Amino acid sequence: MSCPHSPLRSIMRLAVTALILLTAAASGPSAAAADCYLTFNDGHLVVFPESCMKGLAHSGPRIIITVADGTSYQYRTSDIKSIDNAPTKDLPAITSYKFNNKYNYQVISDAVGTIDGDKIIVDVLGIGKWLTASFELSDDQAKVTVDGKQQQSNVSRLHFDKDRDYLVYYPGDLVLAPLEGGNGYGFEPYGRRYTVHADFLTDHSTAVPRIDINTVGGENITSKEVYLDAEIIIDGKGIFPSMTDSVQIKGRGHTSWSSNPDAKNPYRLKFASKKKPLGLKKGKNWVLLANKMRGSMMTNAIGMKAASLLGTPGANHMIPVDLYINGVYKGSYNFTEKVGLAGNSIEVEDESVATLIKLDCNYDEVATQKFLSTPYRICCNVKDPDFSETDETVITLKQVKERFNAMCKAVQDSTDLAAHVDIDFLARYLMLNELICNYEIFHPKSGYCYHENILDENSKFNFGPGWDFDWAFGKQTNNSYFRCSVRVDYFNVYDWGQSTFFKRLRSYPAVLHRMAELWQQFVDNDIDELCDFCEEYYRFARPSLEQNAQAECTSDNLDYAEQWPRAATWLRGRAEALLGKYINEVRLPGDTNGDGKINIDDVALLINYMLGHNGEGIAMYNTDVDGDGQTDIGDVTTLIRRLLQGN
Repeated sequence: MSCPHSPLRSIMRLAVTALILLTAAASGPSAAAADCYLTFNDGHLVVFPESCMKGLAHSGPRIIITVADGTSYQYRTSDIKSIDNAPTKDLPAITSYKFNNKYNYQVISDAVGTIDGDKIIVDVLGIGKWLTASFELSDDQAKVTVDGKQQQSNVSRLHFDKDRDYLVYYPGDLVLAPLEGGNGYGFEPYGRRYTVHADFLTDHSTAVPRIDINTVGGENITSKEVYLDAEIIIDGKGIFPSMTDSVQIKGRGHTSWSSNPDAKNPYRLKFASKKKPLGLKKGKNWVLLANKMRGSMMTNAIGMKAASLLGTPGANHMIPVDLYINGVYKGSYNFTEKVGLAGNSIEVEDESVATLIKLDCNYDEVATQKFLSTPYRICCNVKDPDFSETDETVITLKQVKERFNAMCKAVQDSTDLAAHVDIDFLARYLMLNELICNYEIFHPKSGYCYHENILDENSKFNFGPGWDFDWAFGKQTNNSYFRCSVRVDYFNVYDWGQSTFFKRLRSYPAVLHRMAELWQQFVDNDIDELCDFCEEYYRFARPSLEQNAQAECTSDNLDYAEQWPRAATWLRGRAEALLGKYINEVRLPGDTNGDGKINIDDVALLINYMLGHNGEGIAMYNTDVDGDGQTDIGDVTTLIRRLLQGN
């Protein structure tokens, strides 16, 4: 317990310490009667648990503590402030704990933990058990570990498929503990321990949410242009929030759309004001994806999970639902956001100067909302803004076209791409489509890019969001999912449509090197989460998938219990194959900053890394200069020698 250390109290502590030491000296080494807390003059603690101790003795200016395996630890008495059988200071504590949906793509709303002593309970709404915790501590000097690994609030990610034990401690505070395997003892950080239990609400579900849409007068939905007024009733099945409201509905899609009202069609929903259906972020416009191709019921969900892990902008949520229209079961759908410049999709600072372009050969916008680029003649459909609503935008189609064409010209001429395009977002977007073999963008179809400020010369195009993955994962090449070779050369399978445009984007050295870095991060940190998601999504969606298989409006009776493990195996193999491919493609030992050449800047960066400074910006695949399989001082000397020798 903490309290002011008055002179009298300090004298009393020293007297107690002396008494303990004198007693120990008089009797010699003896069995310890309780846990022993050594408080040092600098304030740090060293704890010897009773279960580990054999004896404590005084020898001249030192005390000697013997532990059960016979090992002795010696300390100078002049360094010790006191010896006690309880901590002499308050231990640091976790004061708040939650899973913020800002840092957790799959968490529908912030999941706030309840702290009860050394237990923290968190109810989580979302599909997937990998989570990033946001926590606050009682002292900024405290540290946190889980299984010996440092944890950082809003950054560190853990798999909460089981309870997780957190240790909060002050650096320097230690406790003796048995070594793993029972071979002796060693010191580890000493502090306050918490057990975090994440209770996933979807684990308790027996059905996915049900959505009923009842049009006025029971009118059939047969148009993609005309909205019908309707009532929407969402039954969250006790897991997701329920709601009832007015909505407008119409058809959507291209090859997936049919004017037959009995078909399993995709739909677009529009509320009069921003709503939070199923607890998602507020928005007016939403989509019901039909996933009508056989075997595609999980592809959009897995693709969007990959998009979120790869860090592409505006990754949609895919919530499986059972859809009923005018009382008739339509099948299992994904409820998701409509891609657009909106807070629940792509959020920009000022929508009046921003634009969202869909690269799609369907080219189905009105003339005032589309253009063909020069060069490459890419079909550009301007989805936002609506140029007819002059009170909501200050930019023109001509300005959007000029900025896009300038970017295309730079790509054609291989000039400075970074002046026109955000390289990081481009690398992530290309990685997503390459990972899942999504050839739609080559047509092009369902490709997106956006620009936050057309009037700002320093603002750039950002590629994304990713969209429409039901022709990916091998469907285009093998007519089935997750069965094509994991080593398929994505950029060289087809040579049609806009494949040349995307090949040239990828060919820039800055893009290639960024992709190599990101592939390493993805395989090291994220592929496990993506593979686990395949099972987690299936487990929650299973009742809906099975009901869908019996519906008259669909012929998809695939056994998805067989598909999800194949999907996980394929994704892991594909990611690892792509990592090897990119590392080999960009490897240039000694080029530690990844700029394609070797000079003194690479030496400085490597030395900085060897000194333990931040490794940000270092191309780790190029640090093994001498080829011995590790990065050490030998690589620095080899690099310097090569530069001095001119090679």
